[in-house]
Amino acid sequence: MTRTVTGPTDHVVVVGAGLAGLSATLHLLGAGRRVTVVERDPRPGGRAGRLELGGYLIDTGPTVLTMPDIADEAFAAVGTSLRDRVDLIPLHPAYRARFADGSTLDVHTDAAAMEAEIERFAGGAEAARYHRLRHWLGELYRTERGRFLDADFDSPFQLLTPDLLRLAALGGFGRWEARIARHLRDERLRRVFSFQALYAGVPPERALAAYAVIAFMDTIAGVYFPRGGMYALPRAMADAAAEAGAEFRYGQRVTGLERSGDRVSAVLTDDERIPCDTVVLTPDLPVTYRLLGRAPRRPARLRHAPSAVVLHAGCDRTWPELAHHTLSFGHAWRGTFRQLTRTGELMSDPSLLITRPTATDPGLAPP
Repeated sequence: MTRTVTGPTDHVVVVGAGLAGLSATLHLLGAGRRVTVVERDPRPGGRAGRLELGGYLIDTGPTVLTMPDIADEAFAAVGTSLRDRVDLIPLHPAYRARFADGSTLDVHTDAAAMEAEIERFAGGAEAARYHRLRHWLGELYRTERGRFLDADFDSPFQLLTPDLLRLAALGGFGRWEARIARHLRDERLRRVFSFQALYAGVPPERALAAYAVIAFMDTIAGVYFPRGGMYALPRAMADAAAEAGAEFRYGQRVTGLERSGDRVSAVLTDDERIPCDTVVLTPDLPVTYRLLGRAPRRPARLRHAPSAVVLHAGCDRTWPELAHHTLSFGHAWRGTFRQLTRTGELMSDPSLLITRPTATDPGLAPP
């Protein structure tokens, strides 16, 4: 949620040097603001962090990079570009799906390649249905991109535009899983185009179909990997921001905000007071609410989404049958989501995302 600020905005303090904070910093610099970034860790990245252990370079956060044009817009704000600073490698296939019945499917972002793969996997009729699904996902993305995904709102009433009616006409307010089922009959394929609901912490059967735009990003727009690991992206963003004049204060924890009337006039850390005209807060919501001293009133209490268990392993062998990203689906599907989101149990028949970044960049591991 953003709020348009009136009055002086010459000096902005950005709290947090994760991807959100770094993107805001670059855009603010491009708009002529003076920016100070305060980050509690000793280097940038936030959730998109880096571990260096025994010669292994391990990304501790996101492993899937989609929509690089959004990052490129942030670099362009200070007169540079993503591809000038990061060697982006498109992944082919974007994913490899492995199912409990022993079948496998390579997920290609190229239309012809994916239709051919689905025809091999599930027959020509299903390939034709995929063609129609691809068209629907593209329409969904084009409807949401400028008006909903890349827009700031001061009020929910700003959502009331003709694009909202178009989104409704596309079925965006139905259920994601049901909408995919209208296009595909093969249950395995339905999983490939609906598992992304878990990114939002919601089972596909309950997620709004509007969120299926994530499947467009994942399976059509392309999946990329920065050489040097995902951490190469925040590192490059921080370098570009510093070169454009941003001042970084690493290793400083924000303890409070000082106010003058209804404005934030300074950011307080363990070590200093930083005067400012306004502030951008990018920490997790509980931290943000604590700093603001209040939480918004809600008709219903917040309900936490399930977390993930992530294992990082440095191995002395490899598995060539695994792609860069492999989706390993168990037999169970809906029952798994009930366990995760209703009963609070561990998955009895888990589905896993296995990432093998050295398939693309061997330099991330020792010889």
